[in-house]
This record gives sequence, C-alpha cells and structure tokens, in this order.
Amino acid sequence: MQLEFHHGLLAPRNWLRALGTAGRCIVAALAMTGCHGGTTPAGAVPARPNVLLVTIDTWRADRLGAGISPALDQLAASAIRFTVARTAAPLTLPAHTTILTGLLPPAHGVRVNGLDVLSSSHPTIARLLKDSGYRTAAFIGAFVLDRRYGLAAGFDAYDDRIPRDPRASERLEAERPASVVIDGALAWLDSHAGTGASTATDAAARATPFFVWIHLYDPHAPYNPPSEFLERVKHAHLSDRGRSDSQQTMYDGEIAYADSQLSRVLSWLQTRGLAGRTLIVVAGDHGEGLGEHGEQTHGMLLYDSTLRVPLVVAAPGRQAAVRDEAVSLADIAPTILAAAGVPRPDVMKGRDLLGDIKVDDLYSETEYPRAAGWSPLHALTDGRWMTIRAGSAMELYDLHNDPRQLHDIATSQPSITNAMSARIEAIRGAAGQAGQSGAREVSRDAEERLRALGYVASGSQVPVAANAPNPASVIEAWNRFEDALTALHARRPDALAALEQLAREHPESPVFQTTAARAMKDAGKLDRALATYRRAARRWPTDPMLFHDLAVAARDASQAAPGAAARSLREEAVKAERVALALSPNSAVAHNGLGLLAVDEGRTQEGAAEFERASAMDPNNASYLANLGNARRALGDRAAAERAYRLALNVSPQTADAANGLGVLLVEAQRPAEAVAWFERALAAAPDFAEARLNLGIALQESGQASRAAEQYRQVLAARGAPREKEAATKLLAAMQGVGRERR
Repeated sequence: MQLEFHHGLLAPRNWLRALGTAGRCIVAALAMTGCHGGTTPAGAVPARPNVLLVTIDTWRADRLGAGISPALDQLAASAIRFTVARTAAPLTLPAHTTILTGLLPPAHGVRVNGLDVLSSSHPTIARLLKDSGYRTAAFIGAFVLDRRYGLAAGFDAYDDRIPRDPRASERLEAERPASVVIDGALAWLDSHAGTGASTATDAAARATPFFVWIHLYDPHAPYNPPSEFLERVKHAHLSDRGRSDSQQTMYDGEIAYADSQLSRVLSWLQTRGLAGRTLIVVAGDHGEGLGEHGEQTHGMLLYDSTLRVPLVVAAPGRQAAVRDEAVSLADIAPTILAAAGVPRPDVMKGRDLLGDIKVDDLYSETEYPRAAGWSPLHALTDGRWMTIRAGSAMELYDLHNDPRQLHDIATSQPSITNAMSARIEAIRGAAGQAGQSGAREVSRDAEERLRALGYVASGSQVPVAANAPNPASVIEAWNRFEDALTALHARRPDALAALEQLAREHPESPVFQTTAARAMKDAGKLDRALATYRRAARRWPTDPMLFHDLAVAARDASQAAPGAAARSLREEAVKAERVALALSPNSAVAHNGLGLLAVDEGRTQEGAAEFERASAMDPNNASYLANLGNARRALGDRAAAERAYRLALNVSPQTADAANGLGVLLVEAQRPAEAVAWFERALAAAPDFAEARLNLGIALQESGQASRAAEQYRQVLAARGAPREKEAATKLLAAMQGVGRERR
C-alpha cells in the first residue's frame, strides 16, 4: 500500500514511495454491597451512576475464572456474571456496533470490519447519555474501531490515536498496547472525574456522571504478550488445550497482560471512592477459535468458540450472582440506559440485564465469508437449540447435550431446524431489504462515474454464488490464507507461493486473488500483479480498496517504465484512485494516492491539496501529514511544512519521514548542527532510510565533522538500492577526498 514520498536535500524530485503490543496486581474486591468507599450507602442505587464499559477483544468465555486474569476474576466474583452470553457477530466492528446501539447487525447495517460505517440515524448509548448530561470518553485499542466507522458520535473525547505502519497504514489490525490505552483513560478520569477539585466549579463539573468506554485489543492475533505474563500463564491448568499449547499460552498471556492493565482502572475507582457509584460492564466482543471446529482465529464460523463471551455487570446496590440465562451483547445498551434512567429508543429490542430476563431468540451472523467467495452464515439459539444456516444448508445442535456443537442433528430434527430457520428470516426481514441481502448498495452517481471511467457495476455488491461453499467445509483453506498473510506481513519469501496456490484453488475468492496480487507486487513482479488486479477489478468492480491497490501497482510499474508507457500507467493509476473515491467518497488513502500521483507529474500544489484532504479525513495517519509537509516544503512554505511535520511526529513519534523533513528545514536554514539529531532520529526509526543517512552526512559535513560525514556516505554506498543517494554520496566523497589532497 503506497503512502509516502520523501523529499531530501539533494533530490528535489526524489519522491520515494513506501508500501501499503503491572505486575500481578489484584484489585481489592469491588463488592457491590458494603465496600463502596463512596458516599452512597451500601445497598442503595445512585440515581445517575457513572458508567464504565470495558470491552476486551477476542476474549473467550472459558478464560474468565480460569486463573489467568485475577483482577477480572475477582470483579466477576463480586458482581453479576452471565455464563451464557453471545456476540451478534464474531468481528470487532459489527460486535461493538451492536454493543453501543443495542441493535443487531441487520438493523444497524455494520456487517464487516473496514467496509461499513454506522449511520448517524442510529443513536449510540454515548449519544443518548451525553444528551442526558453525562460526560463521555472512549479509549480505543485498534484501528478497526477508528472514528471513521461511526462509533465516535456522542463522545466528548474519542482517543483512537493508533500508530500505523507507513507501509500498510490501512491495516485494520494496527493496534496499541493496553498500557497506552489505560494511560489515556486514567489521565482523562483524573482530569474530569477525580476527587481533587480545586474550585466549586471544578467540584460541580466532577459531580457530573461520566460514561467511559475502554477497548483493549491485546488478546487479538497475532499474540505477543510481555514475557512476564507469558511465564505467568505457562503453569495455568486449563482443560481442553485445543490446537496448540504454545498458541494458547501466548493467547492466555495476552489476557493476563490486559487484566493487569485493567486492574489499574478498577483500583482508581476504589481509591477515589467511586466504585459504589459506578456501573461497571465488562465483556468480550467475540471469542477465538484456537483450533475448535478447525478455526484458528475468528470471523468465518459461528460456533460457540467464537460466539460465547464473558459478560460481567457490577451494579451499585446489587448482590453478586451467577446468571445462566442465554443473553446477547445487544442487551448491554438497554441495561446501561436503564441504570442511568435514560429512555431507550423504541427500535432497541434488547433486555435490561438487571431486570427479569425472559427466554428469547439470540441471533448471530457473519458476512465475512463473502470476502472469500463463500456463503455467509446466520445462527439462532433459544438456549436449548442452536441452528446455523449457510445458504440452504442447515446445522442443528442440542446445546444441553452437546455444548461443544460436535454432533449435527439437523436431519433427525427437521421441524426444529425449519422453525428456527424461519425465525432467522423473520429477524433479518424485520431489518429491511438491505439487511436481507447483506450487500452494500452502489449509488446511481457512483455507477455513472464507474461507467465513465471504464468499469461496469451493477446496483449492488456482486453476490456470492448460489452454491457457494459453507466456510466450515473449507476452513483449512482459510487457515492457510491467514498463515500466508502473516508471512506476507513479515516479508517472508514463502508468502508468494502460498498465496498463488490459494488463488489458483479458489478463483471465486476476491481476497485470495487480491492478496496474491499484493504479494506479486511486493516481490517486484509488477506485470503479473497488474494483470491480477485488473482481472479482479472487472469481476468485483465495487471494492474501493481493490481499485486503490490497483492504482498503487500501476504507479509502481510507471516508475520503471519508459516515457509513454509510464504516462499511460500513471493515467491508469489516477483512474483507479478516482474509481475508489466514486465508491467511497471519504477514502483518505485514495486522496493520498492522488496526491502522490500529482507530485509525480510535477503538480505539487494539486498534490498538497490532496494530502490536505487525506489528513483531514484521517488525522491520525502520520504518513499523510508527512507527505503534506514534504509538499509544502517543495512549494516554499516552510512554516506550513514544519507544522505538518510536527503534527506527524505528535501522532507517531517514529515517523522517519517527518523527522527527516525537519532536519532538511534546519540545514536549509543554515543550522546543520541542530539538524543532526533529527536525521539520527529518522534513522533510529528506519535504519534503511538512505535519504536520511545521506542528509545526516551532509549535516555533519556542513557542521565541520568531516570524518563522521564520510562514514555516513560510505554506509549509503553499502546500502541496497537507493541509486540517487549513492550517486550523490559518491560525488560528495570524491569532493572531500579532493579537498584533502589539495590541503596536503
């Protein structure tokens, strides 16, 4: 994924591209009776309690109470623990949208990570609580919940500052560790809800109840816990180790680490005397396969390994209890609103978990298999029976006698199977036609623009085939794909062959085809990559990221092509980026791509305008800001360039291009000694950044450190690639040697 250009001292047209994880702290028991530490008497329920919502990504139900999360285990022991809670979707964005709206995916319309955006017509609990006088803040652990997807509405503060890899800034798995998320949450709580008010105004403001949502992403794959927590869980005695001891140990280590960080917030509430005035809800958003039913991770299947989640509600004035009724994450929103005394919208059908819970159907779905060309899945359980539907194929499980869903009895219980299938249709039908189809509509305007640009699209996403496979029957292929994707992210040479093999075996799969094309591009096989992207665009012409990736490949190819061919490839890249914008008008990455292409053609002012648009749409992307700084510097606006560079470094202190840019500004201002530290900072973040190393040599030379400068030039000459930097280093070294001879 192409994101950046670098603008160095010696190469004003050198627009280079880059491609697109506290010790064993156990909190004192937060018993909801008799141990409040606040002003609310034991057993009394505050009229407007504070609300703390914690969601732990990829947290399996069987990990609570297993001895690996002491703070959470102790909280659960003093609260109401729901032992049979299920998510509405085993994907982060749809699951959290359900948590915050109290709506099922067919109703709120967010079905897949990274594609769908919550409509402002669906109020979230943040919006409803804010409108009723609550202070609201969210602290997010991963890019998959970035504000662009619609969940920030209603939050006074939405902290989603997730560092991105400049080579792949749109990767949904970009994350930050729990310690950083919790640091932000505690800073906000200290500022807005602490007990040390210095004035009457401060005291009144702090008396206003708060709603804080904390999202911890750490248990999500890939697992990489701090070593201390890995050691801690190695001796945990968990039954059913599943696919791999090492895999599960790593996973458990991530949960132990997240628990240790969350304990800091629970301790804060206790020491501030706020535990007795705060409703605490802690839930997983979905589980993790860990090899059950053949699924390594989550998202493709709908068994309880990924649907069942922990759910704990610690309510002021309520006794500890264990509840075994089947409940849904859709019940969280009405529970919070009821506790806060805020009327819930009529469309919110979930139940108040602190009231009487009547038996009800629980619906779950995953539309994610469409990405592989496979059938989406829909599931329903009434507590006893669970059915899973893939197209016309049905599975049925008796959860009382077969809790692990190992024995499909659909053929022996047709009446139950058919009745539950009908109820699935009723739930989906109640959400309207968009919910029925699972397809994102393409607007008439976008269709016209696509046709004008040479592509033909129907009114909606290309549906999967009627006989598309049940993902459960091909889950082994998906596991191979995830392994190959990990290899691709790690730049291992075996990724290409594995992805090409999958693409050959599954021509129906958009994601296999396009990921194979990306691997070809990364391996320098640009002609093959372009051909694969073009075929995919003709077959699936409604995917904006596909067209952006096509544009990146075309631009890469243009840089090695002669005259007319290069111009033709750049024109194709521009066209593809415009298609991406026709399909997704708020695509920051497409605007950034158009900016890079404009710079290639010498239209720097136009490029700067595109970078402005990209960074306004995605202010947390340091690469876009660094590109803007480079463009402003090229246009002679040094002040604007410096502002953009510093904003980039504020977003991500490791942004090498921004540090390099600030160094260049200092050298141009005849302050080379000050520039040295900036170039060294750039190289600390990106040791192979040849342009920064060359610039470091220049700064050292101009500040009188000739021997150090010569060493940097030699390192440039020893580097791979970088022909322009090598040419400059050769000339600079020769000039230094010539001066030395003259002096002798």
